[in-house]
Amino acid sequence: MEKRNIIIDGLNIRYYLTDEFNPAEAVVFLHGWGSEAAHFGGVTKKMESAVAVDLPGFGGSEKPEGEWSLDDYAYFTGKFIDQLGIKNPILIGHSFGGSIAIKYASRHGDKVRKLVLVGSAGIRKKSFKKFAFLILSKTIGLIFRLPGLGKLRESLRKKFYRAIDSEDYIQAGKLSEVYKKIISEDISGCFSKIAVPTLLIWGGNDNDTPLEYARIMNESIPQSKLEIIKGAGHYVFLDRPEEFEKALFSFIEKP
Repeated sequence: MEKRNIIIDGLNIRYYLTDEFNPAEAVVFLHGWGSEAAHFGGVTKKMESAVAVDLPGFGGSEKPEGEWSLDDYAYFTGKFIDQLGIKNPILIGHSFGGSIAIKYASRHGDKVRKLVLVGSAGIRKKSFKKFAFLILSKTIGLIFRLPGLGKLRESLRKKFYRAIDSEDYIQAGKLSEVYKKIISEDISGCFSKIAVPTLLIWGGNDNDTPLEYARIMNESIPQSKLEIIKGAGHYVFLDRPEEFEKALFSFIEKP
């Protein structure tokens, strides 16, 4: 894969292209939260015309200004596709990247050839854990600003978020406010608006986006098919690469 950079709306964006890249036959990869384009290297190197982008704020791409939402990331995806001259790509999204792909495909079905969702996020069921995170994070933020905490501030902050099982928030760093906005949005209403052939690839042991979410998407997305990879977790393409690639290539090579 060839590493390149491009400027999109003032942001310096890192992306990777296969040597024989053809915009007319493009497969576009969108990574998950806390991940980056390079994590798709195992599968993209087996493709003739693939591109994987570091989303704004991740990998080698600049952090966006303000608190971006899924709409902002979906808009960015459209700009990226257009600037590379890509026409009707196959769009592949993992986790957070899957929710971006859902947003984009539900609005621009005429610009997407096929859609692949890998352990995709997007269903945000209410739970005590999420309620605790969204409410307590605001409260604890005020407490941590009190004078006198000094060097204890960062240690206490991390202990709090680990206590409510929110390691992603800790790792989000400067994107922490973006993270809170992303996880608060349920995009279930977009599923029925997807009008392109869709493949759902899920790890049977995925604890981040449970298998029940895959089944809900499968029932709600009109032209969808679900492939469950036994023994794989959330990063199914790393856990079971051969099985993942078999399902993926069978789908994208089908006329």
